[in-house]
Amino acid sequence: MDEVLSSSTGWGRSIHARSFDRSENIVEMQKTIRSIGGERGALAVGLRRSYGDSALNSGGLHLSSHQLQSVSMNPTSGVIRVGAGLSIASLETIALRAGYFPAVVPGTGFVTVGGAIAADIHGKSHHKTGAFSSMVMSMKVMYSDSSVRELQPTGPTSKHFWATVGGMGLTGIIVEAELQLSPVEGNHFNVHEKRSCDLNELLFDLKTADLEHDHTVAWIDLSGSYCGRGIVGMGDFAESFSKKFRNSPKQINFPLKPKGSLITPITVGAFNSMWFKKPLNSGTSSVRAFCHPLDGVNNWNRVYGEDGFLQYQFSIPDGEEEFLFTVLAKLRELKAASFLGVLKRFGASSPGYLSFPSPGWTLAVDLPVSIPNLERTLNEFDAELVNRKGRVYLVKDSRLRAEYLPAMYPHLNEWKEIRDEMDPQKLWNSDQARRLGLC
Repeated sequence: MDEVLSSSTGWGRSIHARSFDRSENIVEMQKTIRSIGGERGALAVGLRRSYGDSALNSGGLHLSSHQLQSVSMNPTSGVIRVGAGLSIASLETIALRAGYFPAVVPGTGFVTVGGAIAADIHGKSHHKTGAFSSMVMSMKVMYSDSSVRELQPTGPTSKHFWATVGGMGLTGIIVEAELQLSPVEGNHFNVHEKRSCDLNELLFDLKTADLEHDHTVAWIDLSGSYCGRGIVGMGDFAESFSKKFRNSPKQINFPLKPKGSLITPITVGAFNSMWFKKPLNSGTSSVRAFCHPLDGVNNWNRVYGEDGFLQYQFSIPDGEEEFLFTVLAKLRELKAASFLGVLKRFGASSPGYLSFPSPGWTLAVDLPVSIPNLERTLNEFDAELVNRKGRVYLVKDSRLRAEYLPAMYPHLNEWKEIRDEMDPQKLWNSDQARRLGLC
C-alpha cells in the first residue's frame, strides 16, 4: 500500500490514529478489499461522530462511505432505499418533502445511515419506536470476500442482519439500506418543557412525559450541588406544514481553538444556572432545533481544548435508579462539571446481539479527559454497572476494560461466532475492537 498515512480522531478529540484513508464507490471498494494485506485490516467510516476509537483503525485502512449516497423512494409507501453514506440530516430533508420522517433519529444529524445501523442508534423516541434497526427492512453488506449480500431481519439471513446491527462495522461494510419511513402531517414540532427541582422529580417527570409524548429528553444539571435538577423536553410533530421552518438552517462556527479546556466548574456552573432558569420553551420548533440542538454550531467539540473529552453513556434497568444518585455524588466529589448531561428512558430492546438500548434509563455525560482521577472513577462505575445489569454504549466508548464486556453484553459470544462466519479472515478491524477483544 503506497498511500500516505493520514491523521484522524474521534469526535472527543482525545484519541488519535494514523491510517490509510480512501473514499471509493462499491466497485472500487471490492477491488481494494481483494488486495488488502497486513494485520490491521480495514474499517468503514462515515462522518466520524463516534466519540472514542470505534471509528479508528490505526495503521490500517479507512474506507469512507462518502460516495455511497444514492436515494430511491416510493412516495406512496414511504419505503426509501439509500446509500449508507447518506447523512441522517439529508434523509430527514428528503423524507419531509414527501410527508414522511424517520421514526428514529439521533441527537445529531451528522451521522450516516450506515453508522446509524452499525451503532443501532437511538433517539428521543425510543420509548415509543425502539432503535434505528426497527426501521430497517433490509440492507446490503459487503463481506470480506468482496461479495455484496442482501440481509433481512427475518429468514435465512437474519443472524447476519442482527450481528451487523450494533456490530460496530466489524461484520462488513454496509453499502445500502431499505428503510420504512413514518408519515407525518407537519414539518415542525410542538414542544413543551418542564423544570424539575431534583433527581427524584426529574425521573418522575420524564417517566410521565413518556406516557404523553412521542419524543422526550431531559437535560440534567451536572454542576453546583449535583442534586439532579433539570429540564424535561417534550415534543410531537405538528399537524400542519409551515413555510417558516427550514430543513437546513444556517450553522455558525465555533470561533476558537483553545489549548486548554473552557469547561471548568466555574464556567459550567454559571452556564447551567442560567440554563436551568431560562424561560421554558412552549410552542413550535424546527426539526433540527429540537432533534439536533448542537448541530447549529460547527466544531463545538473544540470547547474542551487540545486534550479533548470523552462521553460516558450507560444504561441501567428499572429498579436500579440508585446508581444515578451514586454517579451524581461521585461527579460532585471529582468536581467533574458538565454542561451536557442527557437523561432518557429506553423502551424495548432490539434483537441486535450488541445493540445498546434496553428497558430502563440512560445517562450521557461529556467530561474533559484532564479531570484528575476520572479514569479510576469511571472504572468503578463500570464495575457497578455489571453488578446492576447495566452497560456502556460502545459507539461512545473510549476506555472500557475488556473484562466487563461479556457481562454487559450477554450475547457477545453468539455475536463472535456469527462474525467469524461473516469474516473468517478477520479483515474488519478497529482500535476499539482490538482493545475490547472483538476481533
